[in-house]
Amino acid sequence: MKFNKILLWGASSQSLIAEKMINEGMCFIDKVVLQRPKIAYLVDPFIDEPKSKKVPLIKDKKKFKSIISSIPYFLVCIGGHHGMARTTISKKLIKLGLKPISIISSHSFIDNSVKVGKGVQVMPNSVVNCYTKIGDFSILNSSSTIDHECELGKGTHIMGGASIAGRVKIGKYVTVGTNATILPDLKIADGAYIGAGAVITKNVKKNEVIVGNPGKFIRMNKHDCDLSFF
Repeated sequence: MKFNKILLWGASSQSLIAEKMINEGMCFIDKVVLQRPKIAYLVDPFIDEPKSKKVPLIKDKKKFKSIISSIPYFLVCIGGHHGMARTTISKKLIKLGLKPISIISSHSFIDNSVKVGKGVQVMPNSVVNCYTKIGDFSILNSSSTIDHECELGKGTHIMGGASIAGRVKIGKYVTVGTNATILPDLKIADGAYIGAGAVITKNVKKNEVIVGNPGKFIRMNKHDCDLSFF
C-alpha cells in the first residue's frame, strides 16, 4: 500500500498534536481529505528529545537534503508567538517542492462560506463564523471563536478560548492570547501580541504588545526566524 508521506517541521507539543490528528484522519490538502497519510520524519534542529517516540527525528542538514525529494507533503508545527517563523519556513519548504497540508479537528465548526488558507491548524471546539477569511499557516486553538466577516492574516495564532468579535481585521504574524477578547470592527496590525485575558477596545498598531482590561501597551514585539538549516 502506497502512503502519502508527510514531514512535520518541529518536534515538540504542536507536532505531537498534529501526529494524533493526522492519524485520526483530520488531514487535508486543498480542502480534500488526504488519503493514507503517514508521518515519515520530524525535522527540528533545536531539540534532542522529540515528544513523539514513533517518528524518526532529523537534525542533520545532509540527511534532510537526502530525503526531501521523497516527501510530498509537510506541516510546520511551530506554535506560540512564532507566526513569522511558521510562515517563513513553510515558504522555504514550498520552494523545495513540498505541499502544505492542513489539520482540522472534526470537533470544530467552520461555516461553509469561510475562506480557509493553506497549512492551517484548527483545534477542537474552535468556531469560525460566516464570511471570515483565515490566512495561510494560521493556528486556531481549542475553543477559540472567530465571528462573522473577520480577516486573519497569514501566520496568525488565536490561542485557546480567545474570542474575536465581528468584522475584526487581524494582520499577519499576530498572536491573540488565551481567553483574550477583541471587540467588533477593530484592526490589529501585523506582528502584534495580545496578552492572555486582555480586552481590546481600540485598534492595535504594528508589533505592539497589549495586555490587561482594558488593553494597554507595554512594549514592542520582536520576531525572529533561524533559516540556517536551509
